[in-house]
Amino acid sequence: MMSVGFIGVGSIGAPMAKRLIQSGYQLCVCDQNAEALKNFSNLGAKTTEKPSDCAVCDFVIVMVANDAQVQEVLEGPEGLLNSIDADKTLYLAVMSTVLPSTVQMLAPLCAKKNVRLLDAPVSGFPTRAAEGKLSIMVGGDSKDFEAMQPIFKVMGENIHHMGELGTGEISKLVNNILGITNLFLGVEAMLTAQKSGMDLKKLTSVMDKSSGRNFATQDWEKGRAVFQTFSQSDDLAKVAYDLSLKDLEHAKKLAEEVDVKSPFLDHIIRAFQSFSPEELKEQWHAV
Repeated sequence: MMSVGFIGVGSIGAPMAKRLIQSGYQLCVCDQNAEALKNFSNLGAKTTEKPSDCAVCDFVIVMVANDAQVQEVLEGPEGLLNSIDADKTLYLAVMSTVLPSTVQMLAPLCAKKNVRLLDAPVSGFPTRAAEGKLSIMVGGDSKDFEAMQPIFKVMGENIHHMGELGTGEISKLVNNILGITNLFLGVEAMLTAQKSGMDLKKLTSVMDKSSGRNFATQDWEKGRAVFQTFSQSDDLAKVAYDLSLKDLEHAKKLAEEVDVKSPFLDHIIRAFQSFSPEELKEQWHAV
């Protein structure tokens, strides 16, 4: 079985990596969180704090939080690219949600090391990651996409090759303009209904056949599980808040780069900035 380096096992990365272990892949798991590494060591995976230790693998997945972390993982003092044997082909999928320009900037550095680079951000939540039902949007060479298809299929059920390098990230950011807005505005809608005495399960079943359809109305119990996951602690609420705001700000930058005015997105970002992770946790816990 091919070996996989998995760098970044946070709230989404951890269930993705576990799916690969359950499917028989040999994993080298890299993270800065000692408790996370202990969990994967108990599952039989090799663990490390150094991305460079994943350079011996056949495939590497990067699932860290932001653009700076992606660059550090690849180019830092203990970075992956510093330890790669250029005589061997390595397939690298950046599955973090970052700017398309970030992966495009890394492409020539990867090419020098014979690293086949793809951008493959995901859409979904921890519950869908655990089920292997994420949506995966992939940008890069079609042959490289085919080479990584077996791995993607373990983690996702909707896998799409979007085009050249960077198109996966564009797809994810555009998706998240609506997805994140629905996620946060939906909580306000559900709280309004709940405090008005409505049965939310009945309401969401009606909404799912109407214009208010969204991820929560498709399966209310799974929707509640998402809210429950991120309202368990201040840290998890902050993760959801920080990643969502980062994605919206990236989407705004993308719109600016192609000269699209986005006043509604501007207002959504300002609303986020006036909010706090603690308020998010309180609202999500309430539903």
